[in-house]
Amino acid sequence: MRRNHRAIVLVSLLLAAACGTGELLPEGSPEDRFAGADDLLARGKEQQALEAYRILARSYVGTDWEERARIGVARAYRASEDFPAAIQEYETFVRRYPRSDWVDDAAFEIGLCYSDQRKRYDLDPDMNQKALASFNQFLADHPESDLAPRVRAEIREARTIQARKALENGRTYYKLHRFGAARFYFQAVIDDFPDTDLAPEAYYEIGRSHEKEGSPEKAREALAELQERFPESAWTARLASELRREKGKTEPRS
Repeated sequence: MRRNHRAIVLVSLLLAAACGTGELLPEGSPEDRFAGADDLLARGKEQQALEAYRILARSYVGTDWEERARIGVARAYRASEDFPAAIQEYETFVRRYPRSDWVDDAAFEIGLCYSDQRKRYDLDPDMNQKALASFNQFLADHPESDLAPRVRAEIREARTIQARKALENGRTYYKLHRFGAARFYFQAVIDDFPDTDLAPEAYYEIGRSHEKEGSPEKAREALAELQERFPESAWTARLASELRREKGKTEPRS
């Protein structure tokens, strides 16, 4: 009698699990079932989507659909901001399915996990560096990928963040009247991040620091370089205007 009772309980649990799966995912083709999981994720129901993708992964073991489901699991983790779990899922995918059609997506989205954290934690330099390293590795491993243009854009953004940090460091020293230290950081923007849009601003700050330090000739040299390299920049016009104004203050009036 007790054995029969256990059997009834087991059957009931299995039926309940089946009903739960049916509620989570529609019946039908793999396309229909994945559309259901994708819809959960799109509507912000990350935990339900996560469970749905796990069910799909178990349902289609050894097929291309399993790979699709594993990517879904990683994306659900990322959407719920469980970045360590997402990165682990993506990295496992890259190792397990190196020839998958989804492998470049997984590699790209590892970098996005780091850049997401960079944005979340006020431009965390450590996360920015990890994002940059991940995207550079992507280009080394998948140079012909259709995602390469997006990766290059992410690299440019990460490098711009690094350049802006150097610019901010320079301004901090400028405010402290430590102009030599300030120019060290401004010059680093010019030398190390020429592919960003911050070089004209760095030249402007160099010229301004020389003027503030009482070296107008060096300030004009900075302006000349700025005019040569970035003649149309607003920073060029701004530095020229400020140097003219300062020169007018020092010239004797007739």
